[in-house]
Amino acid sequence: MQIVLEINHEQDLKILLPLLERLKIAYKQIPALKNDIANNSAPIGSSPSDKYAGKLSVNVGEAIQQHIAQSRDEWERNI
Repeated sequence: MQIVLEINHEQDLKILLPLLERLKIAYKQIPALKNDIANNSAPIGSSPSDKYAGKLSVNVGEAIQQHIAQSRDEWERNI
């Protein structure tokens, strides 16, 4: 099972990572540029469709594509 979390505040990430390690939960960080996160954040009180409307930046799109390709390669490996 996989769960994807988007952490917008670095302090939240600093709290979450030690908990994941303590619970022995494997995690992988996908790098995102701070500018991309700031540009995608919507004002408080806006609807989710406003926040996610539009398209991803080229950098975020490439990072996601690389992650997808790596995930597929892991499934296709002979064990």
